Amino acid sequence: MAGSVRRALSKGTVMVAVIGTLSVAGATFAYAEGAFSTSMSNVAAGFESRTWKDRNSDHWRTAVELSRCSSNSPQAAPRLGLYRERVGPDSHYGTKGYWGCNSRKVRGDWGDVRSGKYHFTVKNMGADFYRVSARKVQVYY
Repeated sequence: MAGSVRRALSKGTVMVAVIGTLSVAGATFAYAEGAFSTSMSNVAAGFESRTWKDRNSDHWRTAVELSRCSSNSPQAAPRLGLYRERVGPDSHYGTKGYWGCNSRKVRGDWGDVRSGKYHFTVKNMGADFYRVSARKVQVYY
């Protein structure tokens, strides 16, 4: 009987450990603010993305990934600027260059930014007539 009690306690301990691990994993996902996907089609410098709200509750990095990128010129190199929206001029968090579009995935990373509303803007790509498309634009925050 002592052996069966030990086995039952052992199984119960494992079950509690599994439930505890799943609860922690669920809490982690619940606190992650998230991401969204969109696309860009034939955009020029000055194009602004939609706005998103980063509450910074998870202290996750803000990043933008362009996938399956193409342009009207091999010299067109999309550059994205991250902006925090506010009354008056928006705060600029810097520009990340993407060094040309050739159907690969490229990523710009601004690190952990403070809470607020954000958008990215396509910056000067080298010439006024350059246009860029990306079938998938993934924004992480």
